[in-house]
Amino acid sequence: MTDRLKSAEMMPGSFGLPIFGEIINIISKQELFYWQQHQQHGNVFKTAALGFGKAACLVGPDANRLVLKEQADRLSSRLGNQYLAPIVSTDAVLLQDGEQHRTSRKMILPVFHQQALAKPLQGRIAAYFDTVQSVVTAAVADWGERGTIDLDAELRELTLAVVVKTFLGSEKTAEIQQVSEWFTTLTGGLYGLFKWDTPLTLHGRGQAARRKIVKYIRQVIRERVDRNDPANALDVLGLLMNTVDEDGNKFTETQIVNQAILFLFAGHETTSSLMDWVLFELGNRPEWRQKLRAEHQQVVGNEPIAMSHLRQLPQMSNVLKEGERLYPPLFLISRMAIADIEYAGYLIPAGWYILIFPLLTHRLPEIYQDPDLFDPDRFAPPREEDKKQPYSLIGFGGGVHSCIGADFAQMEMKIILSTLLQKYDWTVTPTTAEISPVRQPFMKQKKLTATFVSIEPIQS
Repeated sequence: MTDRLKSAEMMPGSFGLPIFGEIINIISKQELFYWQQHQQHGNVFKTAALGFGKAACLVGPDANRLVLKEQADRLSSRLGNQYLAPIVSTDAVLLQDGEQHRTSRKMILPVFHQQALAKPLQGRIAAYFDTVQSVVTAAVADWGERGTIDLDAELRELTLAVVVKTFLGSEKTAEIQQVSEWFTTLTGGLYGLFKWDTPLTLHGRGQAARRKIVKYIRQVIRERVDRNDPANALDVLGLLMNTVDEDGNKFTETQIVNQAILFLFAGHETTSSLMDWVLFELGNRPEWRQKLRAEHQQVVGNEPIAMSHLRQLPQMSNVLKEGERLYPPLFLISRMAIADIEYAGYLIPAGWYILIFPLLTHRLPEIYQDPDLFDPDRFAPPREEDKKQPYSLIGFGGGVHSCIGADFAQMEMKIILSTLLQKYDWTVTPTTAEISPVRQPFMKQKKLTATFVSIEPIQS
């Protein structure tokens, strides 16, 4: 069988320049580079880049299923995502494989499990909800007075405050702001070209910020151990400190720190970028703001949203799904083959990267009707376009490495949207409106602005 397979070297596409590969195009164009390659070569193509090596780029539900499920044990997330190691460390569950990953995930899953989120009376989940709601309410309180809002900057600050307070239990505003500043510097270091640990480089400044975050989290852990206060177990850090595996083993302090940093990173980057675009699309569409406001008024009324309301807002859920489809938090998912992989008549050798693309899969016309159109009704019965094929909607990943915090993110986004719908109406500014249609969401989200106007409560 393998004799009839073509070498992955024969895939359409290009490895680019010697040594450098396509790194210049990838850095300058980001996701647009992959759009163009897909348009030119179809659902299977090759590329290469300095620091990453050769990669097979695969598009579509079948490719997603191969990588996320069928061949997951022959693909390494740790090796495929080494570029994230300066932020999250190889101790974090994202960069683990095999039995180590299964053990860590099993220990962490109860912290965010969907079944727990469905039980409003469960203490720690109720505490998450109340904390998120209080942070969101405070953060958007003056948006109507301020008028024009920089969506990306405000939502990054808001979601960072949520995860710092919810995950680390911090109650002090100055403390939350300090950790948020360190984290912004840390994530900025990801985009530094020179990986020298010196204050002269983005990477070096990011690593200095990481050391401060590590020191802060270690201090919080040790203070909790000294106090031995049962209330400490109600936030994510407390749960990580107390969770045990089947043999009664706990995470080490270093493992707790690294898992916490991963949650801080993933917990604000994904939510803030997705909410940027959801608010952008709604700001362009008064009819959808009205639909959501009518649904919200029927279910929630003029009171703050409660846990029990979350599953009673199908149109809001579909709007968030459509945001995930058009602007997935992860525009690509990376693995490295640790054994030879067969796909679409090609033999992809061990040592190659294999990339799949939520952003490209989600715009395939054979799955989604008018794929560039913002149309949340595509997820409602009888259409339910995402159910045509498994792995057609993978904005939060899938399979054994699916996003552990996806349900927490959904809860947070519904709280944000609910609060804004009750207090404000908004439209995107003229310069922001010109951004659509969007082919480079990650590059353009920093330009998003919207004007918010306070509204009176709807009278029953």
